[in-house]
Amino acid sequence: MNPRLIGYAFAILGVLIISPDSALIRKVAMDPWGLLFWRGLGIFGVAAVLSLIWYRGGLVQYFRQTGWLGLSITFFFFVSTCSFVYSAVTLNPIILLIVVALGPVSGAVFSIILLREPPRMAVWVAIGLSFLGMGIVAWGEMVAHEGFARLQSGQGLILPPWPSLLALFFVPTLLGLGFTLTRRIKQPNIWPSNALAGLLAMVIMPFFAPTLEIPSGVFWEFTFLIIAVSGLSFIFVTLAPRWISSAETSLVFLLETLLGSIWIWLLIGQRPEAHEIAGGGVVGLAVIVVVLTAVRAKGDPSGSADDSVSEGGSSSSATATRPKTEAEARS
Repeated sequence: MNPRLIGYAFAILGVLIISPDSALIRKVAMDPWGLLFWRGLGIFGVAAVLSLIWYRGGLVQYFRQTGWLGLSITFFFFVSTCSFVYSAVTLNPIILLIVVALGPVSGAVFSIILLREPPRMAVWVAIGLSFLGMGIVAWGEMVAHEGFARLQSGQGLILPPWPSLLALFFVPTLLGLGFTLTRRIKQPNIWPSNALAGLLAMVIMPFFAPTLEIPSGVFWEFTFLIIAVSGLSFIFVTLAPRWISSAETSLVFLLETLLGSIWIWLLIGQRPEAHEIAGGGVVGLAVIVVVLTAVRAKGDPSGSADDSVSEGGSSSSATATRPKTEAEARS
């Protein structure tokens, strides 16, 4: 079996679980800081349990081996989670899903800079298709909200407040950076780093949250959001970069644009417009293109797990294999 398909399988499974994220956040309608505390609890609970099962007595060795890299992943995962929740609460969720489309570009750039791992041509084609799809959505949003008319009259666009814009910038940027750094971790997974990020949210957010009380009438939605969407989804998504590049992982993540719009319609009654459906369809085509070409691709350094390196100096439970990057293959 093509090992790259394993990476795509993990990424797609994670995206299927996380797809109702922005819709559930709006449905729960909780203060973002309080929600981040509970989200951190879900991430910590799931990741910590799985880390204890997998690593057993090797958790200390994990953090010794990963060092600053593992802590960086923790920090970036924490900030990206905070940014996503804040954006989903303060902005139109459709706008958030559009900006997430920049994730593959971020992943490609960081892969080239940090790993000397240029994406396959098919990945660039898929990135182009994803931009086309998001361009269709953005164009439709401009027409629907009279954005072009405002520009023609010299009024300018109505932009979100700067904290929301900053959060929007962090979401795709840290998404691609996090997936890229995950490929450098010489461990079978980054679950301990995920757990630490969740713990960080649990410690910090009570100082900012006006209340940690769970809203009434949304118990099942809230429970699924915290345990499955927050806790379980990234367990699978962060396994994907072991077999596929960070740009490819981010591309699969764009399926949330299509599926998320459907969930927004079902859960909060915001029916997707024709341009949103069309744009989401093009994004779906981009993912299909990159997956189908991955089936045929062989021996590519930007995702092949056929050649792996064994990690010495660690306990048997923490021994891992991962794909060689192009830089490692030259050494």
